[in-house]
Amino acid sequence: MKYVSIWRHAKAERPEGYASDFERPLTERGHKDAGMMSALLLRLNPGVDLILSSPSARTAQTTQHLLEVADIQADPQWHTSIYLAAAETLLGLIRELPESTQHVVVVGHNPGLEELASGLCGSAPEDVFVRMPTAALAHVAIDVTHWSMVRWGAAELRLLVTPKAIK
Repeated sequence: MKYVSIWRHAKAERPEGYASDFERPLTERGHKDAGMMSALLLRLNPGVDLILSSPSARTAQTTQHLLEVADIQADPQWHTSIYLAAAETLLGLIRELPESTQHVVVVGHNPGLEELASGLCGSAPEDVFVRMPTAALAHVAIDVTHWSMVRWGAAELRLLVTPKAIK
């Protein structure tokens, strides 16, 4: 069994005042929500052993909250390809994970994350039925022995939660 936690970055500052979308940091609420969701992520079994994250300011700060509370042996892998990535790109990264990884967290952006979660648990990523507002977390289990075997429709949604739902 393999596990993927799909985590959308927390609430970010509005784009005004920033040279690019990539540079937008978290708001105060975003920091609080990222901390709260990090604590939830730590309670999942098995524990997180790898993080794949977009390097944008808001996703890097979201990821940093998890790193501050987790005892993860591997450094996060920062992939520019995750920034505003389509579901197919994200699936490709998952299929290339090392076999020693049992639970990966993918920290990124919509609409790709909603499409990834929907596609893994449904039949096609374009049939979005999993909604992920900022800081939302979807946790899926995939009954495969090798990451290369992950395909659309192969996962079971185990958890879908937003900060608002647990406040």
